[in-house]
Amino acid sequence: MVLNRPATWVCETVAELEQEIGLPTGSLQSTVSAYNDAAQRGEDPLLYKKSEWVKPIGTPVGAIDLRASCAGFTLGGLLTTLDAEVMHVSGAPIPGLFAAGRTTSGLAAWGYASGISLGDGSFYGRRAGRSAAKG
Repeated sequence: MVLNRPATWVCETVAELEQEIGLPTGSLQSTVSAYNDAAQRGEDPLLYKKSEWVKPIGTPVGAIDLRASCAGFTLGGLLTTLDAEVMHVSGAPIPGLFAAGRTTSGLAAWGYASGISLGDGSFYGRRAGRSAAKG
């Protein structure tokens, strides 16, 4: 998602950004280091992005303060099958666990519109219900 606003913080190093934001020492550095180590191999073991989108984080680095805004937030996170079965990190469906709507989806293109969530929830909710009834 591209935000049309400048970064709140911009620093030459991750350590400086970590300090400017007020994060515990080493927390952002270790997160970026782990991400970059995997990105060097074209991997994303946490979010499973396709390798074409995985690039190491360089410098300078910046961050946007979103505490008083709804212009940037994440939704989703649960990986599901087309029948709304929630997938375990191993790749196998978790028996009896289904999810629909914005718990499984990211933001709509160009921002968030609450009405769009109705489609995700009703379409996949219906698929989840049918899958659960078969189970």
